[in-house]
Amino acid sequence: MISKVRGKIGLLQRILSAPFIWLRVDPNVVSVLGLVFALIGAYFVVQQNWILALVFFLLAPAMDLVDGAVARALNRRSNWGNYFETMIDKFVDFAMLGSFVFVPGMQIASVLALGFSAISSYAKPRVALIIITDNRDWPAIGEHADKLVLILLALLLAALGLNFVVWFLYLIAIISAIGSLQRMAYAKKLIKEAEKKGALLPYIKKRKER
Repeated sequence: MISKVRGKIGLLQRILSAPFIWLRVDPNVVSVLGLVFALIGAYFVVQQNWILALVFFLLAPAMDLVDGAVARALNRRSNWGNYFETMIDKFVDFAMLGSFVFVPGMQIASVLALGFSAISSYAKPRVALIIITDNRDWPAIGEHADKLVLILLALLLAALGLNFVVWFLYLIAIISAIGSLQRMAYAKKLIKEAEKKGALLPYIKKRKER
């Protein structure tokens, strides 16, 4: 998955996070700033200003790199911060993909991309309501980083005069749909393993006993 590349760009992360660390900006504020950039980028998508949309859609995930580094440097890591950052990521996804709904000719592709992305993202947390699990990487395509790269590539080509954005949205919908099926299959495997090990959540065990 493309997200695995994230661990190899530590230098860029340190450079981007340095001003925020020096100013002692709260990491949650950095996360929100990423959402603000995504919303501004969404506005430019609606205006079909592909260059500015690309710029702000680049800034949004940059903040996703920065907030964790700031939290570590300022010793402000917390479970709430981890949850908050993840939720902001979902809002950023929605802002990016949802913005294309307002572009003529891209409504269907955007809705499909949004819908299958939502289904895919729900597969993992739903398992946590059944079994005791962790935040391991799941073997599936259509992750947050995968979709982000496709959106940025689509905007870059559009800025160069090659507007294939709608086809990239369909591609995001397809890989998200495939990823949903992959996650369901993996979830089934985890649940079966948990049943054998007795690692189901307590309320699930009680329900089975009844």
